[in-house]
Amino acid sequence: MLLNTISLFVVTNTTLSGSQNLVPVVNRLDTVVISVSAVIIGILWIPIAISFFSSDENRRYEAKPRLKNAIIGTLIYVLALSGVLYAVFN
Repeated sequence: MLLNTISLFVVTNTTLSGSQNLVPVVNRLDTVVISVSAVIIGILWIPIAISFFSSDENRRYEAKPRLKNAIIGTLIYVLALSGVLYAVFN
């Protein structure tokens, strides 16, 4: 009886301390993934912004459908990434 209680105590404390050490790593990984995603989205938006704010009327006209597609693509990317992060880390 005493041996079972001691082994249960050791297993419980080992599990808790192991998960407590994992929490900062998971939080850091979450931050890195979100930061890299923000940089990727920012880089992909640069050509669209340059075309949209151009003084050439043809480039501005061509940029409008690209702007719509970029908004939809960004929304899909953010939703997919948040779903994956939620599934992995929770």
